[in-house]
Amino acid sequence: MYSALTTNIGIFGLKLLARLPFRFIYIIADIFYFFVYYVAGYRQKVVITNLRNAFPEKTSIEIKKIAEKYYRHFSDLMLESIKMRHMSVNDFKKRMIIANPELVNQFYDKGKSVVVLTMHYNNWEWSCCFPLYLKHTNIGVYKPLHNQGFDKFIYQNRSRMGGELVQNNKILRRIIQAENQKEPVFVWLAGDQTPHPEQQFWFTFLNQDALFYPGPAVISKKFDQPVFFQKIEKTGRGKYKTTFELLFENPNLHSEAEIIKTYIEHMEKVICEKPEYYLWSHRRWKHKRPEGIELTL
Repeated sequence: MYSALTTNIGIFGLKLLARLPFRFIYIIADIFYFFVYYVAGYRQKVVITNLRNAFPEKTSIEIKKIAEKYYRHFSDLMLESIKMRHMSVNDFKKRMIIANPELVNQFYDKGKSVVVLTMHYNNWEWSCCFPLYLKHTNIGVYKPLHNQGFDKFIYQNRSRMGGELVQNNKILRRIIQAENQKEPVFVWLAGDQTPHPEQQFWFTFLNQDALFYPGPAVISKKFDQPVFFQKIEKTGRGKYKTTFELLFENPNLHSEAEIIKTYIEHMEKVICEKPEYYLWSHRRWKHKRPEGIELTL
């Protein structure tokens, strides 16, 4: 538990850090990488285990190389997430390119809301700039932190470009409100998070049994909202490109399992191309499928 004083000091330090130019941000990221990887060994066992299970065909040397690249990217990501507090509109437009916003905007013109499925890959945090490109009311679904001070800091970072953040347990109410007011919304969900084990929506994800929230599929079907996949590519240090892909224009014609399975397949394809950019230090596969519970699809 952090004391109020410790929290305030920490937030003050992050705010100062965010004011540094990018060239200094990446110098600090290099130092952070050395400390996290070589000194602290932050969650190395988790990272190596996840990589080995996901890629059983790779050698120990290959796994180690991916892990090293992951920690370099992870260090950049941590500093970039802090820096975005003081990034300008021009910074975002230069560093997070949206390749095809018209694919999403066409549904706004039709008065339709959409569900966009993303994942913890590359810099998902900079997706906060979507209101600069997209016509919909942008709603990001998030889970609050226990520490209210740091939660407020992150909330302000993610919403400063005009997006709206809604807690995961309140998103259904917000969507119903938007439907009643005929307000087209863009619901942004990182559906690769680990659900509570009471969920029984099991799939195979990167060669392992994995729980998934059925929520994104339930929402898209209930409100007949087209489902998109967001792919983020790293084009250079501190530079990314988002491409949207329409997965289901008419989700009511498909089962919830099919929607989630298609999303998983798209994630796997992206991750396998450049695995170092996925969030391997997260304990994604900590829950084990109980005996007698079958895979959903």
